[in-house]
Formats: sequence, C-alpha cells, structure tokens
Amino acid sequence: MQKITVLGAGYMGSAITFPLSDNGNKINLWGTWLDDEIIESSLKGFHPKLKKPLPENVSLYYWQDMKPAVEDSDIIFIGVASEGFVNVFKMLLDNLNPEKEYYFFKLTKGLVEYNNKVSRATEAARDMFNKQFTGKNFNWTSIGGPVRAFDLSERMPAATTYGMSDEKIKKLISSFSTDYYRIFPNYDVKGTEICSTLKNIYAVSAGICDGIYKKESEGKYYNLLSFLFNQAVKEMSKVINIAGCNQETIYDLAGVGDLHVTSIAGRNRKFGELVGKGVPGEEAFKQMLEEGEYAEGYFALKLVIPWLVQSATKEMINEFIEKELPLLSTLRKIIIEGGKPSEELKKLILRLGY
Repeated sequence: MQKITVLGAGYMGSAITFPLSDNGNKINLWGTWLDDEIIESSLKGFHPKLKKPLPENVSLYYWQDMKPAVEDSDIIFIGVASEGFVNVFKMLLDNLNPEKEYYFFKLTKGLVEYNNKVSRATEAARDMFNKQFTGKNFNWTSIGGPVRAFDLSERMPAATTYGMSDEKIKKLISSFSTDYYRIFPNYDVKGTEICSTLKNIYAVSAGICDGIYKKESEGKYYNLLSFLFNQAVKEMSKVINIAGCNQETIYDLAGVGDLHVTSIAGRNRKFGELVGKGVPGEEAFKQMLEEGEYAEGYFALKLVIPWLVQSATKEMINEFIEKELPLLSTLRKIIIEGGKPSEELKKLILRLGY
C-alpha cells in the first residue's frame, strides 16, 4: 500500500481516487479554496459532482490543510484547473520535505501564465521545483486521455496514456492501473501535454455545431462533425510538428482518443454548445463557472496564440494560423472576437479542401 495525495477535488481529481484506492493505496484528497463545498459534502458521504460517495480509503482535506495532506506522501497527483495550477504548485512546494524524493503526476490540461509569459504547466513546474529544490530529481508525468471523469468513477473501462520523464516512473504504474483503468506509458511528455491542451480547444467546435443545429436537425449533421474532427486532427499534427514532438502521439490516446471523448461528452463540448446558441464566449465561460463547470478550452484558446508567438512574431503566427490552422482561426473569431458562429462556420467549410 502506498500513500498518495491528490490535489484538486473537482471531477478528475476525485475520479482518479477510484482506481488508485481500488489498488489498496491510501489516498488524501485535498481541495482548493474553490472546493470547500465539495469537501464538505464529501465528508457527509456524497460527492456533488460525481453524484456518489468517494471510496472509503480516501481522506479529505480543506485547502488550509495542505501540509498534513502531503506530509506522508511521495506520490502527488495534480488535478486542479490550469488557471490555478501555478499558485497551487507553489503552495505544494512550500509544504514538501526537501529530504524526500517525489513523483508528480499531472492531470491538469492546459497552458499557464508564469513569469510574464505563457508556458506549458510542466515547464512552469520544473522551473519552480528546480529553484526550490536545487539538484533534486524532477520526476514528472503528464497524463493524457481519453478518460471522462464521471465514467471513470463508474469504473467503466478506460485507456489512458502517461507521458513519463523517466523509465523508473514506469515501476509505479502497476499500483495505479486496474482492470478498468488501463495505462499505456510513453516518453513524449511534451507531446502528450500539448495534445491535452489542443484537444480541449478543438472539441469546442463539436459543441458549436450542437448549438447551431441540434434543435432543428438533431442526428443530421454527423458528416459535419466528422469533417471538423478530421480537420482538428490535421491541425493538432501541425502544431505538434512545430513543437518537435512525436507525431505518433497525435494518432494515439492523447491525441485522437482524447479529442474524441472530449468532443462527444466533455465540458468543452458543453461550452461550445452555449456559444453555438449565441452566448458570447466569455459569458458562456462565466455561466459554466457559476455552475461549477470549468471549460479549459476557453482559457487555452486565449493563451495558445501568445504561447505560439513566443517562438515567432505575432504577424508570422497570425499568418500561419490563418493559413495552416483555419479551424483554430475560426474558433478564435467566434469565441474571442465575437463572430457569429453559423457565419464563421460556413466560411470555414468553404475554405477547406482548396
């Protein structure tokens, strides 16, 4: 039995406690300052998001209790929203024992703002860790999909990919994997992480289609969904190529697999549906947030352009996006710039194929 701490009591942070605990591990689940109601309800025996009790061997901690939540653990799963990742990771480092060796498993999917620039969460975490624990090993895993939290908590079969920084991390996986939670390791940490970010953005397009067409034409626009899904994969592949990652990552679980499940059932699809119905992007994001739903795709879409610009000029990136990433460009026009969803989608369809 191992002692594992999970940071973030939302959907995925809480859902991962099911396979971890089913392997006999002792789990500490720590909630952020936004999770107080979740922790309170779970202490009474009912997780309000997953609609069920958490496993019996899960101990619950409020945000003020970070130190006792991590003091006996050397395995840390991080499942907080990308917007809060940097602050939570700083808080985590302040409560770790500098004499111990730790293993970090990142469930968070998205880009972060760190040191006045946009970074991958892993880059920010590595920099913070190295500054505080000079000379210590940074044992890191970026977890991809496709895993929907609610299904995982139902113990429905799922396959996931773990992008690992070191071979020795592979030895720990047997204590996480179950007959319903199957783990496939890879060594493309960067590619796995970028795919996890991009799929949240591109999945919004499926929701936009639902918002535009579902009411009047339900079941009659699968061709369009497939068309956009294929375009999303092509564009993700181009970004991965620019980043110098393994192209196979796109066509495996972290890419195509995770894009598929997010497009048909994720929160980003729901966000897109609101936008497709005419709700402005920022308003749709806030509306979901008030309901306890975080649309990572919105935050990622706002940050992806600055992230790309850091390696080139804004003019070059805008030209590249317009020419090579037309679906991403369309999503930006609809969600960030306030373009009419049906009109921008029609313009996109006319552009593709030439």
